[in-house]
Amino acid sequence: MDWQKIVIHHSASPVAVRRGGQVVPVNAAMIREWHLTKGWSDIGYHFVILPDGSCESGRPLYRPGAHCIASNRNFCGIGICLVGNFSETEVPDVQLRGLGAKVQALLAAYHLQVQDVELHREVPGAATECPGRYFPADLLEKELQEMFCVAGSGKSGGSQAARVSDIW
Repeated sequence: MDWQKIVIHHSASPVAVRRGGQVVPVNAAMIREWHLTKGWSDIGYHFVILPDGSCESGRPLYRPGAHCIASNRNFCGIGICLVGNFSETEVPDVQLRGLGAKVQALLAAYHLQVQDVELHREVPGAATECPGRYFPADLLEKELQEMFCVAGSGKSGGSQAARVSDIW
């Protein structure tokens, strides 16, 4: 795949659900089940960030996503989903840090720039609030700036840090 973007989503779900009388956390496996129930071939996202900041793999990166049809993002954008409903609650700091770490790794691995990171709602043609009205774009920007300042006095780190504010 020729990855050109990273698209940030939220699951718009609770962080845990009741199953068989027990409370179980929402994770990549559960989201995969939800998507398979819709008739999809797999989970739509490539990565899922849990409330504790850990990252689980979703759809393999050699396959296009099923997370954002607008502007062809399923074919050119890596989909990352944070578990939670950030139209109702705030993103935990540790989850935001986990997202920042994953984004930084993907930017480096695919030679992308920080301006290639998009919130789902900012994708041209997308009519959504995703990743929620309480998603802290300003804090993610700060997290990425700090990571790139620490990560690099090199060309890509410095140039990416200088452009973070352009995307938010």
